[in-house]
Amino acid sequence: MVESHNLPDYESVRAEFSWDDIYAEADWDAPEELNVGHEVADRHATDREKVALYQVGTDGELNKLTFWELANRSSQFANVLEDLGVEEGDRVFSYMPRIPEHYVALVGTLKRGAVWGSVNERFGPDGISYRLDDCDAKVVVTTTDNRDTVADALDDAPTVEHVITVDRGTGAPAEDVVFNTALDDASTEYDAAETGGEDDAMLYYTSGTTGLAKGVLHKHRWIAGVAATQRYTVDLQEGDLYWSTGDLGWLTGAINTLGAWFWGSSLFTYEGEFDPEEWADLLDEYPITVLFSVPTAYRMLREHEEVLDGVDLDLRHALSIGEPLSAGVVEWGEESLGVTILDTYGQTETGNMIINNYPTMELRPGSMGKPLPGIEADIVDPETGEVLGPGETGEIAERGEYPCFFDEYWQKPEKTADCFIDGPDGEWYLSGDLAHKDEDGYFWFEGRADDVILSSGYRIGPFEVESSLGEHEAVAETAVVPKPHPERGNIVKAYVVPSEGATPSEDLKETVKTHVKEELSAHEYPREIEFVEELPKTVTGKIRRTELQDEAEEEAEVSA
Repeated sequence: MVESHNLPDYESVRAEFSWDDIYAEADWDAPEELNVGHEVADRHATDREKVALYQVGTDGELNKLTFWELANRSSQFANVLEDLGVEEGDRVFSYMPRIPEHYVALVGTLKRGAVWGSVNERFGPDGISYRLDDCDAKVVVTTTDNRDTVADALDDAPTVEHVITVDRGTGAPAEDVVFNTALDDASTEYDAAETGGEDDAMLYYTSGTTGLAKGVLHKHRWIAGVAATQRYTVDLQEGDLYWSTGDLGWLTGAINTLGAWFWGSSLFTYEGEFDPEEWADLLDEYPITVLFSVPTAYRMLREHEEVLDGVDLDLRHALSIGEPLSAGVVEWGEESLGVTILDTYGQTETGNMIINNYPTMELRPGSMGKPLPGIEADIVDPETGEVLGPGETGEIAERGEYPCFFDEYWQKPEKTADCFIDGPDGEWYLSGDLAHKDEDGYFWFEGRADDVILSSGYRIGPFEVESSLGEHEAVAETAVVPKPHPERGNIVKAYVVPSEGATPSEDLKETVKTHVKEELSAHEYPREIEFVEELPKTVTGKIRRTELQDEAEEEAEVSA
């Protein structure tokens, strides 16, 4: 068991931190000379036995990819791209599951000096074509299982010149480049493009839940920022097996993959989607020491915690991202997983988890934690850019020359500029997320700026109410929204998915209301509760509160 940590004392490391120390770990003269693909693969290829990726397919078969194989195979992929006429800066996008070829394509694209992007498989043809067309993508990498969906998308993506397809047994179209066949015929020798920290590397799109998705561009310097997170927040150590459950269709997947590989750490991945019993079996069978997932997965494991009976866990850390983690889930993790689940916060724009809880720092359940060393973050007034004091609600804001920060929204300079505000002591990037800091500098999430509920003159953050609701034994999952009210302006309405064994009733509604009222305050409890079988969610698994809010508004109009 590892007893030392990469961040033994938060304040001292933060005071002494320099990005130059991260860049110094690179093989090349970073950041002036920096190529992500080279640093995460070629640099570690001297040991032919060291495993980069343990991948379990939906058939239960284990596949291994060593760093030596990753370096060679990604070089072959880079050669294939070059032979196809892909130039430095061209966009290469993927639409495929968590299979070894996906990771090879990612690293090979970066070694070529092209720009990597990815679309999660939950998107349909319209979501794919919008992204491909918006950035004039040149190549799509996919599988035969997904080929029909990609074909539909290509009708509206005229710049795509080539489709590289992994044949999973059904045969690729004649016009496609067959992934493994093409790589087998290509050389394993490839000199990674002589890119620098300011060259384009990654283009990931926002979820598009509040308008059209925006392409978020990151430079090769991005790798230093995500490497810092893997060192200090994830606390990766020699010998760790790291299961980051997000796939490469989301930036989180790339953050955890490439950030870990920068240090030569071994990753674990499972091709299939979340299933409590399957995940429990994987945690039992493989010596996974670090687990990084989303609140929904932890909540569902808690809901079905019997699957963990008899499971032999090797975990020393667990982390979470995507939505705030309630104190109750943290406490459950300590009891059932034997570890404290560390909440983290980041956006596609920040390129990284930038406000986090750390293994050696005092944990305050429900708090987002503190900024990553090397990153300046604070709570500011979104109208003036003025830094607010402890306890005052404002927007989470960041600034400074930290390497993982985005360069721009793809060819949208006005939208890029709209994210920033000049304050009395400099410019800030506004996240759109509301929070406050306590006297000790811990950040506490309150909700999206457009999710705050105004009721009888009170400002109510939905997260605090949802957290309280979630701690009631009858509540499996919940979301709260404002519902128009003639006297109060709005009331808090809660949509609740009941736990297994809980029987929805008017008495149960009153019991749950009382629970929140006693735990929070009289003005924050949900005055209306509706039991539902499931909550509407985005493709990223986040609750679509706007949809629920529209439903509540329609109800209010009908009853008016």
